[in-house]
Amino acid sequence: MPSTLAVAATTIAVIYSFLRAIISLRHDSREPKTIVGAVPYLSPLFGMVIGQDKFYKRLRDETRLPIYTLNIPGVPVYIVNSLEVLQRVDRHIDTLPFAPMKAQTCKKVCSVSQAGISKIYGNNLLAQDGYLYSHQRASAQAGAPGASLNALSRSASKVFAAAFDRVEARGRTAVDLYQFIHDATFDATTDAMYGSHNPFRTEESLKYWAVFEAGLPMLFLGFLPNILARSACKARERLVAAFVDYFGNDKHLDGGSLFVQLTTKVNDGTGLSLEDKARIEVGQVAAATFNTAPGAYWCVWAVLSNPTVFNECRKEVMRLVNEVDGVNTIDLAYVRTECPLLVSTLQEVMRFYGTAASLRLIYEDTMLGDEYLLKKGGAVLMPNSLFHSDETLWGPSAGEFDHTRFLKAGPRKSSTKHPAAAFRAFGGGHVLCPGRHLASTEMLALMALILVRVDVVPPGGEWPPAKIGQAAGRAFPLPKKPVLVDFVPRAAGKWRVLFSDENDSGVSLVAEDMHGTKN
Repeated sequence: MPSTLAVAATTIAVIYSFLRAIISLRHDSREPKTIVGAVPYLSPLFGMVIGQDKFYKRLRDETRLPIYTLNIPGVPVYIVNSLEVLQRVDRHIDTLPFAPMKAQTCKKVCSVSQAGISKIYGNNLLAQDGYLYSHQRASAQAGAPGASLNALSRSASKVFAAAFDRVEARGRTAVDLYQFIHDATFDATTDAMYGSHNPFRTEESLKYWAVFEAGLPMLFLGFLPNILARSACKARERLVAAFVDYFGNDKHLDGGSLFVQLTTKVNDGTGLSLEDKARIEVGQVAAATFNTAPGAYWCVWAVLSNPTVFNECRKEVMRLVNEVDGVNTIDLAYVRTECPLLVSTLQEVMRFYGTAASLRLIYEDTMLGDEYLLKKGGAVLMPNSLFHSDETLWGPSAGEFDHTRFLKAGPRKSSTKHPAAAFRAFGGGHVLCPGRHLASTEMLALMALILVRVDVVPPGGEWPPAKIGQAAGRAFPLPKKPVLVDFVPRAAGKWRVLFSDENDSGVSLVAEDMHGTKN
């Protein structure tokens, strides 16, 4: 009789052969080549969930394929390695849309009612005059360079300035660097959006937000959220109640930003209930704040931990400080245009540390040129790290951090040219983050104030190596462990922190902004 081991080995071999056969039978010869892995379906799934960017980079380097197929349980996923293929994907607005992902967010993250979801979908989810595209246009209009962006940035700058005023009043202060940056950017963004009636000015709302934010990755996943993300679901309901009060009592009409006014108009025009409006707003807060804190953290880290970067950036920002009769004045609006090295450092942080990925659901069978068939029901995944680390795009120094890489003029302008479209930190094509100018301005303003207002003393006097943790669904990874530093106030005297309307520039980092094809 055969041994138990032999039976087990035979069973495994049969199952393996069966799964390989299924993949082969379902694969169309016009589809991108399939990468199976050691265990069909499971190996790709584990690689995507656990390995993430490292997994995609390894497969890119091993296969050198422009695009390939990973079969995971339930759906084929096409992974794009090539910028040229990515740009083809971007052109298929109707068959490879982003809108379904936003609709799923309304359902999974915000828990919008079924009636609300039906109104969001309307007769055609992809209609240009439908809810999702109208909401996107309203958000983009409010976040575009000009008076509205300046008003948002001015409000955010006041919050940053107040945080450093408190540090100065206390003197040398020990802080958790990430927590300080997280709290400052969250308070600044929500105050800028919601004005004097900002629901997050209470400790209770901040407490519930912390719980909700921690559960966001599980809510995005949408698997048994009431069990696996129970605390986050409960916290969300408390936040919804706060926004029901905000909108129900018309508090948004008393100091709420143009962003809130325009998106509320879209919500009202769609006929959403007050509660569903509040639920969508909770999701909007997540969209506006989820990535800014880790992005700002790595910007601050990159500047402070490297003596060369630190000295050059501080010198550049200090030129914006005017001291008259003991009062130091800085207009943060000019950081965007008068501090090219700081802007280049920001962009290099996004390239070097960024972990975002663009995802599209395939609505109809789609041919990319005459080469690749993408089947209806599948998904296209385009991890930014693949393009941001590609030596054919960025040259042999792609794996190095170079804070001068994005300088556009002057003697230190990079000699290595790269395609503008290779930078994907805020998306690309018809899908761009509408808050990109505000997020970039906030990060620059916060870095500038840290440089001019405090000396930052790391533990033991020396910066430890960067400890990079998991991205947890964010566009940037979180720090692996807390870093405690001392903030030591620098200049004696009072500070005036301004954000004037004389300079209404945005922060043009993506190709679409540089070439005037923004959305």
